[in-house]
Amino acid sequence: MSRYKPKLDHYSLVWSGSLENGVTTHLFSSLVNIQNYEETHLRPQKKIFLANYHSYYSYRDNQNLMHPSGGTAILIKNNIPHHELIPPTLQYVEASVVVLDLKDSDPITFTSIYIPPTSNNYLFTFDLEKLLQINPNQVICGDFNAHHVNWGCNYNNTRGVTLEHFVNNTGIEILAPSTPTRFGQNSASTIDLAIVQDFLFPYDIQSLPELSSDHNPILLNFYFKFSMPNITGNTKINWNKFRNHLANCNIPNPIEIKSPADIDSFVESYENAIMEAKIAASNPITNNQSYIDPRIRKLNNERNFARKMAQKYRTPVLRSIANNLNKQINTLNDKIENENYVNTLINVNTDDGSFWNFVRPFNRKIHKIPTLNGPANIAQTDKEKANCLADSLEKQFQLNNVHHTETVNLVNNTVKEFFNNAPHKFNDIKPIDPTEITNYIKKLNKKKSPGIDGINNKTIQNLPNQYIDFLAKLIENIMIFGYFPTRWKTATVIPILKPGKDPTLPDSYRSSEEKRVLAHRGPGAPLPSRLSSPPDFQFR
Repeated sequence: MSRYKPKLDHYSLVWSGSLENGVTTHLFSSLVNIQNYEETHLRPQKKIFLANYHSYYSYRDNQNLMHPSGGTAILIKNNIPHHELIPPTLQYVEASVVVLDLKDSDPITFTSIYIPPTSNNYLFTFDLEKLLQINPNQVICGDFNAHHVNWGCNYNNTRGVTLEHFVNNTGIEILAPSTPTRFGQNSASTIDLAIVQDFLFPYDIQSLPELSSDHNPILLNFYFKFSMPNITGNTKINWNKFRNHLANCNIPNPIEIKSPADIDSFVESYENAIMEAKIAASNPITNNQSYIDPRIRKLNNERNFARKMAQKYRTPVLRSIANNLNKQINTLNDKIENENYVNTLINVNTDDGSFWNFVRPFNRKIHKIPTLNGPANIAQTDKEKANCLADSLEKQFQLNNVHHTETVNLVNNTVKEFFNNAPHKFNDIKPIDPTEITNYIKKLNKKKSPGIDGINNKTIQNLPNQYIDFLAKLIENIMIFGYFPTRWKTATVIPILKPGKDPTLPDSYRSSEEKRVLAHRGPGAPLPSRLSSPPDFQFR
């Protein structure tokens, strides 16, 4: 159907056993989908901010007020469908859990885990077993503080032996990089690991010699194969090719419509033909690679070489040089960013629109619906939240009980009499002029967002004359049969939180509907208007 169908073929996961020295900077923001951190040393009032990521945390109980410790965090990209899962009560480990809601695939659970050195070296496996029971498809990664020669350590400790026995008995697998993940003063060990259960996707894992922490970031790539929406990101449409593709599409002729069912069938074929042509005529626009200042690039190469030599020869002097170069990189990077920001502020003005483009991102607010407390259960996934909100809105949309028998009987008799006497077809409808439809289409706003079908106004304005004629005949049949297509009566309901209300309660949300109206299809049709009375269901 299309030569351009983007596929998401892998997920990148990075984690670090320490949050020291700026690990959460933008160094990995363009590389990975999920970032896990252990030993965050955060209190509940502290958060990690990284653009285009959602963040989830676990905090250590009974922290020292002067020296916070422990804790885990997960940062996941906004465009990945997911939800947070509250982990079971854990006694020996600390964990944050996120579930990926993949399309046409079983959900996958990612857990960021930290096992403190002071935890019991035998009983921590009970907590691991609790986490493994959450979901069959599991990825648990973090700082285990477990040494064993089977994953690259120089010796075995008690916790490493316990973990090895637990893995062998439960049939799970440990993923570890080929190089050490933590570097001490006179030692190197692999204690940052990943545990997978029933996870058969190909992968690669490596320890990255980056940053100045004693724990290296660990990059883990899983390779998936599943379809994403047909058109994503920036695309450029060849409208001549679009029209030629439509001309070669075989769709039913609306003259052959004989019943309301034929109207629904034709509308489906009509929309599918337009979307197929749009996809076939679309080409992706590749994003330009981000510019890296030559000074930063040079220092990066020097720092990476120093880190490589320090790991090879275990020389404290080389380690000190690498740390010093890393500090220079951070300082220079902050300086360059400040200079660019100042230049941007100097050049913005209200005449060319640059001022509004600069301010717009600061005014944009993204609201994520939290876990909802429904009447029967807790809604965590997107599907559960949607059903919970739908039940709440359905309850709000119930009509009042009038308790007036005479009025009810009068309305019922009037409606019954109308349907008994009204004809099933109206043959005196004046034919629709395609020129009139063309004039209406020219006035459509190109910047309006499309409906559920994904057909925007610019696409409608590029329809060939044949499809305008089809549209005119379709509207004529709608009038003749007195039937409106089911696909055009579908509304997207966007839940909006009422000011000052509890976001965890379904009743705290009102609905805002994006209706697909006949004005987008042609003239002469009754347009649904927004009710102005107080009991308007849209704003109850």
